[in-house]
Amino acid sequence: MNTKEHMVDLFIHDLRSPLSIAASGVKNLLEKSERYGSLTKQQKLTLERTLRNIRKSQTLVQEMVELLLSEEKLFKREPFDLTRALKESLLEAMETILPDEAEKFSRANSEEEFQRMLESHRISLELTGRYCTSPFCHDPNKVEQILRNLISNALKYRRSRMAVTIFGEDDLFISVEDDGPGIPLGKEGAIFERFSPFNEKKRTEFPGLGLGLIGVKALIKAMGGEIRFVSLKDAGTCFTIRIPAFPPVNENERMKKPVLDGKRVLAVDDEPDVLAVLEEEILGSCPECKIDKATTFSEAEKLLRSKDYDIVILDIMGVRGFDLLELAVSRNFRVAMLTSHALSSEALKRSFHLKARSYLPKEKLGEIVPFLEDVLTNEYLPGWNRLYEKLKVYFNGKFGADWEKKTGLDWHEWTKSN
Repeated sequence: MNTKEHMVDLFIHDLRSPLSIAASGVKNLLEKSERYGSLTKQQKLTLERTLRNIRKSQTLVQEMVELLLSEEKLFKREPFDLTRALKESLLEAMETILPDEAEKFSRANSEEEFQRMLESHRISLELTGRYCTSPFCHDPNKVEQILRNLISNALKYRRSRMAVTIFGEDDLFISVEDDGPGIPLGKEGAIFERFSPFNEKKRTEFPGLGLGLIGVKALIKAMGGEIRFVSLKDAGTCFTIRIPAFPPVNENERMKKPVLDGKRVLAVDDEPDVLAVLEEEILGSCPECKIDKATTFSEAEKLLRSKDYDIVILDIMGVRGFDLLELAVSRNFRVAMLTSHALSSEALKRSFHLKARSYLPKEKLGEIVPFLEDVLTNEYLPGWNRLYEKLKVYFNGKFGADWEKKTGLDWHEWTKSN
């Protein structure tokens, strides 16, 4: 990864935490009137519009994350339902192109009502072949991103009709067709170019379109697939893509529970919004996890002395995190330090020497679960080496490439000697 790519990577990940906190705050205002007070109709509409736009920003950031992961050949491998993925991708695409209609579609009370609405909008969704009844094994996030962007493209260019067909027996094929003006002669290659006039015209008309066809092509290439299209002037365009299936997940893998399921977690931070995001991220991946929360030193101290925990997540500033770390370690709890204001190589070093198991920046809130799984599945030194493997580039970007030398540390010697 070169310097420019590294800076883009840092920028993308730095956006995730504030967006998650903003979304959580707006959602609380909308849903917890008993705590924050009732809203006027105009206030409710304004907050709903704000939340929609935060969600769009989160989607765009997630799309960039998925692209970065695909470039590193990092894919999930799990079976998932294409019918559900297709429906959700359509609704997410409509949020950008037809927000008012998307709201109506999302409120459909039955599958029959949903189908009637599709017909009235001249939208056809068809799923045939093996994956009509069997799950498809691949990375669901990336497949949904491809679907969402192809559907968005068709919705913005169609005159009145759009059709999505998914088929295949082994490899997955997705065909998305519209009845729009078609691609101008000689401009076929421009649809996959950044900042081409052909793409920018529609981007101005429909802001917030995500990474579009450029992102689709990059993802499909990384997935070992292919994309083709046929376009006729004034007769529309049809994109067809092929995605090779991953080998099916074996029974042992499928039955394996998430590492955090059934575990008891204590999260301590003086910012309630951070705790809300932590809870959302952990329970979203591991619904069987049990979480206690504390916003003050005294609350956390009482819980640490009276209960047992599999893992403790501690902020450093505001709650005397290092004091709580010593108490938690004395009770043989595994501890992950989580910070933003106190993010420094010296704080990292101190966390290590006080026997914390991990040291995480709050920018990683949106991907906290894999780090917590590492804390639970690795012993002390192997766990720190695992963290270093994952965050070396990040730490170099934050602390400077010579941060180990400045703090008198050589990572490998440091971990060997402790």
